[in-house]
Order: sequence, then structure tokens, then C-alpha cells
Amino acid sequence: MTEKRDLLDILVEIAEIMNKTKDVDSLLQRIIDLAKTYLKVKRVSVMLIENDKLKIVAAVGLNFDYSNICINLGEGISGKVAASGEEIVVNYADGVKKELGYSAKSYMCIPLKTSERVIGVLNVTDKENDFFTVEDVKIGKYIASQCALAVERFRLYEEEKRSEKLKLIGKFTASIAHDIKNLLNVAQGYLELLEIEISNNKVLREYVDSVVTELKIIYGLTLDVLDFSRNSILLTRERVRLSEFLSLIEKHTKIMVKFLDIKFEINCDFDEEIVIDKEKLFRVFMNLINNSVEALYGVGIIRIDVRKNDKFLIFEVYDNGIGIKKENLEKIFDPFFTSGKLKGTGLGLAVAKEIVKAHDGEIMVDSKEGEYTKFIIKLPVIK
Repeated sequence: MTEKRDLLDILVEIAEIMNKTKDVDSLLQRIIDLAKTYLKVKRVSVMLIENDKLKIVAAVGLNFDYSNICINLGEGISGKVAASGEEIVVNYADGVKKELGYSAKSYMCIPLKTSERVIGVLNVTDKENDFFTVEDVKIGKYIASQCALAVERFRLYEEEKRSEKLKLIGKFTASIAHDIKNLLNVAQGYLELLEIEISNNKVLREYVDSVVTELKIIYGLTLDVLDFSRNSILLTRERVRLSEFLSLIEKHTKIMVKFLDIKFEINCDFDEEIVIDKEKLFRVFMNLINNSVEALYGVGIIRIDVRKNDKFLIFEVYDNGIGIKKENLEKIFDPFFTSGKLKGTGLGLAVAKEIVKAHDGEIMVDSKEGEYTKFIIKLPVIK
């Protein structure tokens, strides 16, 4: 009777926490604190699947830094549970394999399931007397279901907020951005006429090139807003020489850094035709380079390395600037995330990601605060 009363108590208490707490991190922490008490165990942790790896997002009883612990799906107890969707319970062990930074004599790992998929696992270890009962497993499953519900509810809430922001963007900025785009087209036309008139004047041509570069950046920001307000990226693909595309990037980047102590270089030892939306992909690179320029504060190196294999064309955009804070790495592609920047819409990297995705590619970031940032763009090779 005591175990049943405990189960009823935890049902009521978790329901109350779910109703009162809206922050997912606080919610998960409070739930696993309860789990530790009710199940009489030493440690409890929740791991979520991110990029085919399991990462600990909440824990109690772990007296070490677990922020860098990652487990591949299918590896170890937690990885197997996440891959199979079936719980694993180990009792009276000599010591379960040390995969989370410690070994345990009793171990219960339960999948976090939504209606569609497994999103993570609940780890519960070192039960009193080293033995998990059938009733413990029942309580563990309920706690896991509530953790999954909390994560899913938070994700739906974030999607709803994003949808509301999209509506606001659509109402208040799309029409303005469209008008700005038309005006920029007119300005671009006059500049092209001016370029013809001053073709023999090197100094004036440099001034015009600088204005053209700035207009392209403004034009790109305007298109970011329009693309994001439509919530879709439409590509106009064409065959372009890789060398021609890189030369375009080099020309405008060198104008951007002309009066700065920034060295810019492109390393590519091959040339071929690529099938891309030239204008949209150009916007992606100029956005990354503009971010690099801001991160360097006028001094440093920006480098683009290009390589390929049988499947992908790979671009790496590197700078040795201030880097990105570790806690921001997973947020930088989120719409409206600006990392405290004074300038920008917060849409540049979000739209860049969508443009790369529309090319069936992938964009990733590697950075260390105070040392460097490197964006990696992988585009499939199209013959």
C-alpha cells in the first residue's frame, strides 16, 4: 500500500509542477529532484537527442561537469535505449560500464517518448539495496513520460512564439522591405550607368565599387526579411564556375576590409561548374564574412578554404576573432538571436541556414570563445 500511495503522491505533485512551471529547464530539474526522493536513488539525469547524440540537460547527484558528455545513439545503455525505445533495468551489477562519468551497481534507463518518436532518456542509478522493483519501473516510466511531455510542450510553445513573430514580420515589414528592394534596384541601375561613364577613372571606380558593396549588403538584409516573412526559400539555380563565384566574394570582401587591418584570403586549388542560386548563396557568404569583420574589431584574418570529395563541395569560413560563447552555439541559427549585437535583424544566419538547406546542403559552426569561429557549408555535388 505504501508504494501505491507514493505513486499517487508523485502523480499529484508532478501535475502541480507542470501547471506552475513554464521554463523547461526548471521543470525538468524539479521533476528529477522528485524522482530521486521517491525512488530512493543517488543519481537521476535526463538526456535529450541532439544531432544523433545524447546530451545531459538536467541532473541531480552528479558531482562533476557533465556539459561535454555526449553518447552516440546505439552505444552504451543510454544509447541503446534511445535507439530502441525500450527500457533497460540492471540490478546487482558488479559495476555498470562507466559511460556518464561514473559506474553504478543498479541502473534503470527509460526512453522519453512523444507520440511520434524517442526524444531522449531518463537515467536512474544506484537504488537503495541495488534493486529496482516492478513498481519502481512503473514510477520511472511515468516520470519519463512527464519529462517528454514537458520538453514537447516547451517546443510547441516556442514554435507558437515563432509563428507569432512571423505574422508580425509579415504585417509590418514585408511591404516596407519590398519598397526598399525596389528603390535599391533603381539605385543599382544608376550606379551601373555611372560605372560606364567613369570606366577610365580608377579612383572614382573604387568609390562606386564601395557603394555597390554597401548596397548589396543592404539589399541582402532586405531580402532576408522578405524570405523570412514568406517562410520559404525559392531557388533560381544556374551553372556557375566556382572560380567566378569565389572571385565575386573576394571582390566585395576586399572592399569591405580595405581600410581595416584584416587579411582576407581564399584557398581553392580546383575549378569546376557548380549548380547554385548565385545571388542567394552570395548572400550567405557575405553574411558570414560581415559577422567575421565585426568579430575581428578591425584586426585579424578571414579565410575561406574550399575542398571537395565524391559527394560534397565543402566551404570553411574562418576568422580568428572573439569567437562565440559556448552557451550561444546552439542558438545562433535561431531567428532574432543577435548575441547582443547592436546591428542586424537577427535573421541573417537563420535565413542563411534555410538557403543552404534549400540547396540540400548543411551549415555548421565550430568556435572557441576568444580564439576563432569557423562555419562549414556542405553542398552536394551536382553533375
